[in-house]
Amino acid sequence: MARTLTNKTILITGASSGIGRATALACAAAGMHVSMMARRESKLREAAAAASALGTKAHYFVGNVADPEAVRAWVDEADRTLGRTDAVLANAGYGASIPVMDMSDADVRGMFEVNLHGTLHVLRAALPYAMTTDGGLKHLLVTSSCLSELGPPGAGVYAATKAGQDLIAQALRAELAGEGVKVSSIHPVGTKTEFFDVAGEQGTPGSRMDPPDIFMQRPERVARRIVACLRRPRAEVWPMRTARVAAGLATVFPGVTAWALRRGWAKQQAKVRAGAR
Repeated sequence: MARTLTNKTILITGASSGIGRATALACAAAGMHVSMMARRESKLREAAAAASALGTKAHYFVGNVADPEAVRAWVDEADRTLGRTDAVLANAGYGASIPVMDMSDADVRGMFEVNLHGTLHVLRAALPYAMTTDGGLKHLLVTSSCLSELGPPGAGVYAATKAGQDLIAQALRAELAGEGVKVSSIHPVGTKTEFFDVAGEQGTPGSRMDPPDIFMQRPERVARRIVACLRRPRAEVWPMRTARVAAGLATVFPGVTAWALRRGWAKQQAKVRAGAR
């Protein structure tokens, strides 16, 4: 039986753009109140105004998920402002197109601080509020990636953070089952947002992690699947079924996967060398 979302509240990080913003608007259109956290105030303000225009309450907070104090302040303020906490989507994260051995320790730690530790900060802060909300959804959602199952060249560290998120969600799904808490991981393919431009700008020339067009989706499609998961909870959400099949085959046939990744990487590097002449 589908759960009603009207007048329920969801907290979303990384909500100033991409999947986070699209999900905030999709949830607002479904009748939910939304609280959004991100670092860019102007974009957050615009997103909150767009959500409010759909007839629900919208709240925003400027902060970095890598800062646990800021996360706790956001969750506390959101609960007081909107009156309840039903669900949370830990969505904030970033990537960089850099081969594993070329990435500095500081950059590796920085990515883990935001993508993985930031997720933990959000879930830890929001869960107590969700547990005490009468008639609440009690739903924790984490935006992982299809790369939680695959480590492509040029994106190994990013994929490691996504795998970490996926495994944390798996563990929490079992640990919190007796409390009536639903835990879902979201595994999008590439989305048509600023994500890949930022990853390319921060990365090594020739190491861009842009997927083929066939594995690109609009963030609104992912948002619709997230709203569907809020109505009818499921353990994992794969907005593109072929990506789920491909990830499964990659796991079953690691040797073939390694060959395909090596071949693709060799072709990419050959293009870089040809362009440098």
